[in-house]
Amino acid sequence: MKKLLGILVLGLLLSGNAYGEAAIKRYFVKELDVFGIKVLGLKNTPDKKMKNAINILEQWLDNDSDKKPDNILVVNQLVENNCSMAMGKSIRKIDNILDKKLIKEGISEIQVSRMFALAANKPEIAYLEEILHMITSCGYANAYPEVFEKKEGTKIALDMDKARGGFFDKVPKNYPKNAWYTYDDKYCDYSCMITEYFYWTLTSYLGIQKNRFDEISEEWKLNTKEKMKKIY
Repeated sequence: MKKLLGILVLGLLLSGNAYGEAAIKRYFVKELDVFGIKVLGLKNTPDKKMKNAINILEQWLDNDSDKKPDNILVVNQLVENNCSMAMGKSIRKIDNILDKKLIKEGISEIQVSRMFALAANKPEIAYLEEILHMITSCGYANAYPEVFEKKEGTKIALDMDKARGGFFDKVPKNYPKNAWYTYDDKYCDYSCMITEYFYWTLTSYLGIQKNRFDEISEEWKLNTKEKMKKIY
């Protein structure tokens, strides 16, 4: 009896996944992938922009360009959790489909939450950021939960608390003067703050933020590897 029940449950899950994929493909008619991780595009998403996204995704996952994932555990989590980039001409258009149309068609909120929006008209730095958000949130957080899971008490959360000058469940009215991570988007909850923190630390260490201090200092002050080494 238990075996039969297990088969029925598995069948329902598989059929649900198939239905979900079909519903998503009705809107996101374009698809590219690297290591099984998809970049999906709406009908009017330029092919050139999608190729740019897939190239950046591949660079994040295969930094030495040997055509093999640098970390197979992370890639496996991204694939198993059906994490993907959802591209369109604007965030508004993408969000309308993700948050309204797909949900109305019965796609679970969890599945939709694993589709990360990327506007094709954004500059290169936005591609680097949004694609990395997917990799860290869906990949690293699941592969190494004690270190990277987006919740209070993990290694990255404790590091972030130091950077913010203390633990803040919500964005404080004013950050302490000694804080170097002062992101103030009130719509960004604690887990979101961790995602942004991961982005700032990694890209600053890699030199991506080197010439952007004036642009980013209201949110992040350690924009170079040298500045980070003095603190960490």
